[in-house]
Amino acid sequence: MAGAAALVLGAAQPASAAPRVTLAVAAPTSGTTVHDTTELRFTGSNLATVRVYRLAHLVATATVNADGTAATAQVDTTAFRDGPVVLSALAWGRGSPLPRATAVLLVRVDNAATDQHPAGYRLVYGDEFGGSRLDRDKWCTRYMYDGGTESAAEQATIDPSCLGRDPVTGTTLGTLDTLGGNGTAPGQEAQVYRDVNADGKRMHTVQDGYLSLHATATRLDQPYLRYESAMIRSKREFLPTEQHPLYLTTRVRLPDVVGSWPAFWLAGGYGDGHVRPPWPPEIDILEAPYNKGGNGADVLWTAVQTYYDHDEFPNGPPQGPVRTTYAHPSFDGNAFHADSSIRSRWIEVAAEWTPTSVCWYLDGLKLACKDYRWVANAGPQDTTPATLLLNLAVGGPWAGADGVDATKFPMTYDIDHVRVYRK
Repeated sequence: MAGAAALVLGAAQPASAAPRVTLAVAAPTSGTTVHDTTELRFTGSNLATVRVYRLAHLVATATVNADGTAATAQVDTTAFRDGPVVLSALAWGRGSPLPRATAVLLVRVDNAATDQHPAGYRLVYGDEFGGSRLDRDKWCTRYMYDGGTESAAEQATIDPSCLGRDPVTGTTLGTLDTLGGNGTAPGQEAQVYRDVNADGKRMHTVQDGYLSLHATATRLDQPYLRYESAMIRSKREFLPTEQHPLYLTTRVRLPDVVGSWPAFWLAGGYGDGHVRPPWPPEIDILEAPYNKGGNGADVLWTAVQTYYDHDEFPNGPPQGPVRTTYAHPSFDGNAFHADSSIRSRWIEVAAEWTPTSVCWYLDGLKLACKDYRWVANAGPQDTTPATLLLNLAVGGPWAGADGVDATKFPMTYDIDHVRVYRK
């Protein structure tokens, strides 16, 4: 996890009645510091429920494993002031109305510098995903394009503030729920995005200070679009200037599931509405397709996108020339190869973005920089600001090259925060 805690453990208090319940903190280790959403791990015996309190207020309920010997809690430290914070973990045994073991934790919180944004930048937009529900004033849950597999009645329930209008045809925009096609042939992905899946499960949940995008294997009777998943798209749109570049960052936990494809990226938004959202431009800050053929658990992809007609643009795409100006030794083409798995743990991914360039970062480490112009093929007059997208795709010819491990469903793509800084 990003950050650890300075812990002082009180002596475990065994239950007086059999079976004996014990509780101890396994991690983090004493003397370190925490920030954002922090994972606490416990060991013990005969555990049924473990809850974490601060000043008698419940701050987290742990997940206990089946045999009652371990538990894990996610604590949102952004609710605390920076400095020392005392937490108490209480454990109940099966059938016990009273806690039977305790452990006391001293956590040193430091949220003053929880990401790696450069000096001179100030926060202009963000979501820390507090509370218990997705903030619909900030986020939409469909692409900004038209089309989609939902019925007209289902599309009619989409938040009107998430919709746009094609200025030429009058077509309603903001309804597209997949890049996998219409379900009658293979596409780039094998899922549809939903707010609620076929089993009635909410696909966006907020808990312990982070958002979870869920994916479920609930369309296996379909030939191609066999999964349901979730995405978010920002209502606010962004565009850097020469005087005011942007730094965009998110802290995420990727699913460790073959066939999954979590992403964080930028694409053209609605702008003032005088054109359809153009493509390109597109900047991929994080793409993590997971298969067994070169896209393992240690690989993170970044990219900038161009698409052009050679006859129309004989000198190259309007977004280019795309030229790599810096590459980390472990960066190959568009992929960074980490020393270990980047999945099932919190990582911070970011991009520093100017009108003519982009640099990518992982946990503050610069991965690569490229020249790239944020401009539509039709020119600056039809270029729109960028919307932010985070989505959990499944399958398709890239992520699903080795199939999809449906035994690990349901799965989640967890997002601790999204922040935009402006210089």
